[in-house]
Amino acid sequence: MTWELHARARGLPAALQHDIPSPSAVPQRQLAVIPFRMENREGTVVHASHFENTINHYHLLSNSTTTSTTSISRLAADYRNQVAKHAVHSASFNAAEHGDPPKCHPDTRLVVQDSLKFWPTAPADHPIAADSVRWISGWAGTGKTTIAQTMAKYWAECGLLAASFFFLRSSTEKSTTENFSLTILHQLLQILDFPEMPNTLPRDWLDVVSILRPMLPLSKPMVIVIDGLDECHIIKEQVVLLRTVLKSVDQLGPSIKFLISCRPERHLESVFEQFTLGLSYHIYLGQSREDNDDIRTFLRLSFDRICKDRRKDNTMSITDELWPTDEQIHQLVDRASGQFIFAAILVAFVDDEEEDPVGLLDGVLERQLPSFASIDALYLVILERVIKSTPSHHHQLVHDLLLHINYEPSSAADVAQFWFQKQVDVNIRVRHLRALLVCQSSHDDPSKVLIQFRHKSFYDFLTQPSSSHPFSLAQMNPISKLAFSLRMSARRASSTELDFCSLQGSQLLGYTAKSTNLRVPRTET
Repeated sequence: MTWELHARARGLPAALQHDIPSPSAVPQRQLAVIPFRMENREGTVVHASHFENTINHYHLLSNSTTTSTTSISRLAADYRNQVAKHAVHSASFNAAEHGDPPKCHPDTRLVVQDSLKFWPTAPADHPIAADSVRWISGWAGTGKTTIAQTMAKYWAECGLLAASFFFLRSSTEKSTTENFSLTILHQLLQILDFPEMPNTLPRDWLDVVSILRPMLPLSKPMVIVIDGLDECHIIKEQVVLLRTVLKSVDQLGPSIKFLISCRPERHLESVFEQFTLGLSYHIYLGQSREDNDDIRTFLRLSFDRICKDRRKDNTMSITDELWPTDEQIHQLVDRASGQFIFAAILVAFVDDEEEDPVGLLDGVLERQLPSFASIDALYLVILERVIKSTPSHHHQLVHDLLLHINYEPSSAADVAQFWFQKQVDVNIRVRHLRALLVCQSSHDDPSKVLIQFRHKSFYDFLTQPSSSHPFSLAQMNPISKLAFSLRMSARRASSTELDFCSLQGSQLLGYTAKSTNLRVPRTET
């Protein structure tokens, strides 16, 4: 077999088949195996573990007259394309699907922001210069992601952001560490000038570190932002990735720093305690005086804005005195218990153009909201009001809408079609739930607007197995959940029959299958 035929048979891209010397021209010890996949002329995926490492030929013979510069450039482009195929593009801080991402209010979190802004470029003799890792922790709703998003944007504008990965529990791709390393490498390839392409795709973070090390030290320190590590579904994956990242700190030196944010779960805390060895600084977001002051500032400025807008339109029952009173603001700050999301959801709920904001706020203040679960209690107040203002024949639609969006962000048209409802009715329910839902453009199709939860704590509220409120998915009619799961899975199935027992737990949304022979026909919608 000629080398050209050999290369074609092994799946080498057609553009490179004529430029590579015969394998016999290279000593056998220089042949290796590439563990990544490439596509042949017909687009068929070929596993590269079945053919010789022709990439090594390029690196070893780069000065040979038999290898053209153009071919090497093509090879570099092929490598970049392979990395890009496996990268999770929606995990970066500026991904299109984030729409208008959360950001710190201009007058809040100033101490934390100023500290983080100064940190990467602090002089070598400054105490914080030795901190290679900054760890932001706090429970749901305390503002971890908002700070991470704000800082990633700031560092990107300053040319100091190396890469970012924002985990998300409700996303298939962003709730696992499987493609974390390739995603970070893909972003690094966009901003750093690698002298030569690696021979293989990285298998884990330490492989990415090996690729980076020849380029160190960089001309200026850069930061990698990792947000929501606890959003990864598998605890073991969380621990392994965190250990690997922290172990790499010494190898990367002062050129690469990490901002990591997550909930203070014990298994993650223990990893930080074991590996940081004085190289990290912990920022805890909770019910501190500074946190409460920031929430108080946010509430006062937000309510002042609502007052100004409503009094201008004559749509507010209180026209002259201060609203809310300082005492009411104090009560709200106390109920927030350090959860910034409580204040944000409350403002979104009260700022309803069709309702009197005074009456809405009074309704919240009149309820006894336990501080240990204040955000859950607020969610319940909002949902109960939505149900009260919804015609009885549409109560089930509210439940169906929440079930659907919990499963995947969807457009109003898709939800209406799936549940055999009118789109106008879905749109009205979405508007009533505006404090809990947001509408943002799809990453794949910017013209398509997707409905999704405003904050991940609402996902927790709906899916907690111990929840007993009427909106808990655990309390929903199992027949309704089963019907939804079957229809959703059947719609996605490629075959005409669906083996019910092959469905994953996440697809069943908590429903356990006991039948071993149930099959349903594919449903087209």
